[in-house]
Amino acid sequence: TCSAILTEVGESIPESYTLGKSSEMLAETLKMYEELSDKWLKGEKTDDKTLHTTLQFYNVIVLASLFCKSFSLVVYFTCKAVQLSLHRGLCERTPLTLLQFTSIVTKDDNAVQCYRI
Repeated sequence: TCSAILTEVGESIPESYTLGKSSEMLAETLKMYEELSDKWLKGEKTDDKTLHTTLQFYNVIVLASLFCKSFSLVVYFTCKAVQLSLHRGLCERTPLTLLQFTSIVTKDDNAVQCYRI
């Protein structure tokens, strides 16, 4: 399962997650993105297969959470994917991750931040 694979690569899935926690995580991720965005976006593409696979699983779990109408988990998994990519580099899965991230930032009516992403 996606959960087992993520656990194998050192990632975790919370037992429960609230909208309050997701707001904090979103703010933290936006801050990280703001601090690294210019340097990070101009960086080299990484060949890290673990990053590629992990982001792929996060992208799938985000969609599953969306279909289950669990917005707090959509935020959690999207932010985890963005944070992971910010720390480890750009790969083929990064554009989809950023699109998913932009969709949750848009939900908070943060047009300026969406423009930066």
